[in-house]
Amino acid sequence: MKKHWLFLSLLVLLAAGPFGALPKSREMEELKLVTTLALDGERVTAVTGVRTTEEETAQALTGEGKSLAEACYALRGSSARRVYLGQTEQLLIGEGQDLTAALDFVLRDRELRLDTLLYIVKGEAGAALAASVSRISGETGGQDPRGRTVGELLARLSQGDYTLAPALAPDGEGMLTPAGWAVLGPDGVEGYLEDKAAQGADLLMGLGIGQAAALPGGSVEFTGVRTAARGGALRCCLTARAVEGAPSEEELARWGGECLRAALALGWDCWGLDRELAALEPWRWKTWKNTPVAGLKICVEVTLTGGKGRG
Repeated sequence: MKKHWLFLSLLVLLAAGPFGALPKSREMEELKLVTTLALDGERVTAVTGVRTTEEETAQALTGEGKSLAEACYALRGSSARRVYLGQTEQLLIGEGQDLTAALDFVLRDRELRLDTLLYIVKGEAGAALAASVSRISGETGGQDPRGRTVGELLARLSQGDYTLAPALAPDGEGMLTPAGWAVLGPDGVEGYLEDKAAQGADLLMGLGIGQAAALPGGSVEFTGVRTAARGGALRCCLTARAVEGAPSEEELARWGGECLRAALALGWDCWGLDRELAALEPWRWKTWKNTPVAGLKICVEVTLTGGKGRG
């Protein structure tokens, strides 16, 4: 009986197609694909993708409304094709945008995805994005090592934890460039980690590989970065090679310690260090929960090739 019912259902579906009873899917050629979306209050700015086969050029579209949903709907008035957000790869949030409202919008929208990369822009995101259209359209893409998806950030924020999102800022020509890390928390954007604090955040996230550091005796390039919190201390192992001058391991260890202390100085645990401290001793979770990270002992071990000194 069940097979007979399934067979009849299939016949109904097949018969419905020619008479237009089933909804018609839109061809991709009928849509204007958005690759980057910027949110500023109740104003949105979108940059469209480029179809090389049709010799298209990237466009910046804007929309306003009483809500973010209305503003995105207003984008349709800027294009003959329906604007489609399902291909959005980057979501830029301006400083004046309520973070909770932005994330709630992503969750409610039927097209935006949780694997969209999120960035915090210092200043107005839309204006900076519009100024960067020519560069964005000329980039070939690829993985952003600093990229954090909406889904990743929501997982920590939903637990009441702090987390990091890459920050961007307009340069002298109005183009968007990396500007450290934005600290996100229960109340939205809590602050920023810049300069040495941002470098310390990179080390804590294991993002230093391939990056260079300038030391008094020369410069090095990292070949390995590993950090772990255990036994009441933050331990960092750095391996690097000298690329200029004659830097020493002592200089590199001192630099690493300064960066890590700068990242932890303001007290935001954006990396779940309290959970790491309790990982090997879960029965001591109450001891390490909400541990003041600024007071953690920092131990840096260094292995340097091509420089002077031994670790």
